[in-house]
Amino acid sequence: MKKVLSYILAPIAAFISVTSCVENDLPYPVVVPVIEKIEVDGALSVNIDQMNCVVNVELTEQADIRRVNVRSITFKDSLTTMSPSITGEQDLSSRKHFVLHTYADYHWNMVGEQKIERYFNVSGQVGEAVIDDVNRRVIAYVTKKTDLKKIKVLSVKLGAEGVSEYSEDLMQRTDFSDMVELYVTTHGIREAWHIFIERKDVQMEFKTLVPWTRVVWMAADGVAGENNGFCYREAGTEWWSEVPQSLIVQEGGSFTCCLDGLDPETEYECYAYSGSLQSDVRSFVTEAELQLPNAGFEVYSNAESPNFKSWYDPSGTYASEKWWDSGNVGSTAVGASGVICSPDNETFTQGATSARLNSRYVVVKFAAGNLFSGEFAGLVGTSGGKVNFGRPFTLRPRKLTLMLKYDCGKIDNVGEYPAGDPVAKGDPDRCQVFVALGDWDYKKYGGSKECPVQVNTTQKETLFNPKSEAVIAYGSYVSSETVPEWTKIEIPLEYNAVDRKPTHIIVSCAASMLGDYFTGSSSSVLWLDDMILEY
Repeated sequence: MKKVLSYILAPIAAFISVTSCVENDLPYPVVVPVIEKIEVDGALSVNIDQMNCVVNVELTEQADIRRVNVRSITFKDSLTTMSPSITGEQDLSSRKHFVLHTYADYHWNMVGEQKIERYFNVSGQVGEAVIDDVNRRVIAYVTKKTDLKKIKVLSVKLGAEGVSEYSEDLMQRTDFSDMVELYVTTHGIREAWHIFIERKDVQMEFKTLVPWTRVVWMAADGVAGENNGFCYREAGTEWWSEVPQSLIVQEGGSFTCCLDGLDPETEYECYAYSGSLQSDVRSFVTEAELQLPNAGFEVYSNAESPNFKSWYDPSGTYASEKWWDSGNVGSTAVGASGVICSPDNETFTQGATSARLNSRYVVVKFAAGNLFSGEFAGLVGTSGGKVNFGRPFTLRPRKLTLMLKYDCGKIDNVGEYPAGDPVAKGDPDRCQVFVALGDWDYKKYGGSKECPVQVNTTQKETLFNPKSEAVIAYGSYVSSETVPEWTKIEIPLEYNAVDRKPTHIIVSCAASMLGDYFTGSSSSVLWLDDMILEY
């Protein structure tokens, strides 16, 4: 009976285990300290990474990273103590170590991060200045004929906005025939910057050309102050079209654009210009425009199990082309009454069905209604199961749209929850739909070639991480309120890089966002229909 009950676990539930941080093998009760909240003055964000025992603090430009005031820290239980204390003024210019004590010692670190925008632009500049903030060097390039004793500095910022002082006003200097040493003082720390201006033979260079399906990203180096831009046309046509200047982004002599409105799978030609200079003509072909298979949730059968229905790619066979999966394999181990994902006649379109995701309490465990691109990968003894996320996909859509309804219940099951996101019974549940594009290597992320990202329900560290280095783009929709009528939802994708090509796509939907932690409402129901990728 114990083995049967273990099969009802939702496929993405996590058993919290942080043994990597512990160094005490005495047979005391296991009470893992959980940091619920940390308040830090001057912080843009505070990310509590319970898995790796790290607190990442992102600071504003103006904050003094050597004197950061940590106002308070809140733990989940009163048993937890800390040494040394990290409240009060802290120097986060280097890693700050502390220990949390329960019945064992858990070693943590607090890390400060601070991004400072830096730029240096002069008249007649070729391309963008190279700024090395580690060695504090700046190199700007100008045309071959430029007199280095008659340079005009257009803009400069090498320190934090509003709190840095400069030893010299470079806007008043014209002679850059030799290296210029500039001292920048911020919060009492004086740093020497070395500035070089050099002549460059090449004045016009097409740097980057990255076509997607309906957009192309272009970048070039020209001369600052000149009329800089791009022209394009469909291959085989006579007339060139100029990219509107409103789409051109300039930084010094470097300029970029994202040109929209192109046709899929079409060949185009383009060139960059800077004043009277013009680059060679370049050609490119836009990518295809494809949709997720069975995204209207119309094709399904009982081929996998008599207890529940599964969705398939209608272009393939039931036996080999299943694209979507859910937690039904685990939740129906005790019978068909445990179904948490099913077709439903509550549909937005003229089609027959939508997908209905219903969270429920199954015998002794909470199971969140869920649906995802991927496959159930098997059981882990009697403790849980494994799920492989992702399906092959190499295109770069700009957003996912879908039709959605949601009955939001009150949380009546609290197992665990992520650090920094405490919930209690009676709080509103939350649904979530997220989409991610990435180049995950299944050998590193544990899945299969087809579905490369494996989540093991007994290992919390395997939960999907949207900040993984393999993630190229990510977007998420979350609602803590009932959505009573069919509503169109748009989920824009934020790309970490425009020139990386994905290998797989993950789409994951849940009626209870914290179902991974056995937390949510047994009355929450999420309906989905008509998913569309927009390019």
